[in-house]
Amino acid sequence: MDGFAPALDGHFDVADQVSRSLLARAEAHASRSRDRLAAIDSPEDADAHREWVRSTLADRFGGLPDDPEPRSVETTGRRERDGYTLETVVIETLLGFHVTANCYVPDGDGLHPAVLFLCGHAEPAKADPANQRACVTLARHGFVVLTVDPVGQGERRQYRDIEVDGAAVSGGGGTFPHAYAGQKCFYAGANLARYVVHDDRCALTALLDRDDVDADRVAAVGTSGGGTQSMYLAVFDERVDAVAPCCAVSERYEQLKTGNRTHAEQAITGSVPAGLDHDAVLAALAPRPVCVGAAASDHYFPVEGARAAVERARRVYDAYDAADRVDLAVADAGHCPVYEFREDVFAWLCDRLGDVDYDPDGHPETVDPADLHCTPEGNVLDAYDDERTIDAIIAESVDDRHPDAGSGRTPDVDPERLRRRLDEQFCADRDDCDLHPRYVGRSEDDGLDVARVWFRTERDPDAVVAGVLVSVPDASPDAPAVVLYEDGTGALPGRGDDVAALAREHGAALVFDPRGVGAVENREIPVPNWASDAGGTFDTEFKLANDALLLGDSLFGMRVSDVRRAATFLREVTGADRVSLVGEGTGAYHALYAAALLRDVDSVAPRGLGPSFYERATEREAPFDPALTVFDVVENCDVPHVLAALDRRDVAVDASAR
Repeated sequence: MDGFAPALDGHFDVADQVSRSLLARAEAHASRSRDRLAAIDSPEDADAHREWVRSTLADRFGGLPDDPEPRSVETTGRRERDGYTLETVVIETLLGFHVTANCYVPDGDGLHPAVLFLCGHAEPAKADPANQRACVTLARHGFVVLTVDPVGQGERRQYRDIEVDGAAVSGGGGTFPHAYAGQKCFYAGANLARYVVHDDRCALTALLDRDDVDADRVAAVGTSGGGTQSMYLAVFDERVDAVAPCCAVSERYEQLKTGNRTHAEQAITGSVPAGLDHDAVLAALAPRPVCVGAAASDHYFPVEGARAAVERARRVYDAYDAADRVDLAVADAGHCPVYEFREDVFAWLCDRLGDVDYDPDGHPETVDPADLHCTPEGNVLDAYDDERTIDAIIAESVDDRHPDAGSGRTPDVDPERLRRRLDEQFCADRDDCDLHPRYVGRSEDDGLDVARVWFRTERDPDAVVAGVLVSVPDASPDAPAVVLYEDGTGALPGRGDDVAALAREHGAALVFDPRGVGAVENREIPVPNWASDAGGTFDTEFKLANDALLLGDSLFGMRVSDVRRAATFLREVTGADRVSLVGEGTGAYHALYAAALLRDVDSVAPRGLGPSFYERATEREAPFDPALTVFDVVENCDVPHVLAALDRRDVAVDASAR
């Protein structure tokens, strides 16, 4: 009992269909942000746009903590350097949650302009040599510079002591800790950015509270993830007077074309169809001065998209008669740190906020990372007995927002209301089409009829799915089974005995490949070389899942919807009124949720069903599966809700399969 040869036995090239589909959908929405900005022609329109960006981001973040005041700020060390003093600082932003920071203080009395320097995903964060040089250079030009370690990086490493699915959640700087913690946020209808921005706002307060800082001359500066933070921070906090995001701005459509990954705090759910592109965020900063740093060879933020975004934002600034406050600096480099932009960005900062002109003075010396430590052993988890992890912070937030989710009680569920919720979340925007099944091979195996078939579940763009239909000759099955293995038909022929048994039990069994699985698996999208030790965290499924989030969709929802259509096919081809569903691993979730969507289900067997989404959001060592990335399922459509709804509908759920 075989599966398919490549390209569905040569009948359809499916290797890029999921990535092509997502890109086509993004292209269809590409004009949304442009049209929104083009309609702005007055300060009142621009003010309204700013409020829309602010409220939309806050909603997608899952809200922000109300108070940007740190619980405590402690200077743990101070040493004199050439032209500046280096201070080590610890800021408690939430109870038992500490941010490590270095403050570079220029020599001389009086009030100084200041920079909040926000680090990208490089593992050393504030200790990275290029970041050190940038901070020293700015301090020697009269700026008080505060640079902080993002959660998961530098002295705030979170996952030294755990393994998830056999691999440590580390490597690749802050990308993998952020991916792991970020997925927990997604389940609860939030984004990791809510915690990152709160840390940054508290750090900004600590900077502004200094006696040597001029509160009217404060900039937020950063590259890559730090550049994204600088824009988020400025959107939410008017205390930021100027912004310089580097290697962080482009058009989303241009980014998606590169094939590179979107990090959790940058994957704002539904931002593409909403028109919340980088140009819209930049425009929301008007009329404050902004200087965008773009790298000519950046493979994450293409320079073409950066130029287009800046130009559209500049037209919004023109509504304030402030188009000259938008600058673009292009470095002849690949994706790079702020320091590579020093000739332009530092000169811009000195011109806009400083007391002296920028004067290049060579490459300043860096210090050993240990000399920058704010904690005795270089990690907050060792320094404070009551230190909480980001997982504990997220779990507390989930329990605060959804107090019944972890109660252990069987939820009181209206099955029809749940079905409507799942239909709205997973199926509402699907362009269901006639299936038009194509059979590409028929055979006989141990007295069973075997047929390979593929069909479309959507058109424009296509969603091609496939299956191997195994049936008892001349049978009239009451409830044939849709079978969802982790690898779909790729599990054949190794699972032939199981399929034959299911076919004889149910009269027919369709081993099914929803889009991106088995015979219709998307080609591998290579990971960056620094992510090669990611243990699968940053793989093709991660790329597709986060791109789907940007489109307000989910890979999980797409596949559940495909299973729904597979059930339609199976009923039509067998003449049955009802179907059964059997799933394993990730397929167990697909089977369970499709059963809740369908009205004609006899039974479901979720073999090896894993934790609920609440458990995945709140447990310290929850498994990480990019294929199960989905937004806002904890509150009222988690696994217990689905099980309760099926029970009320008298759908048989094989408990032994779990």
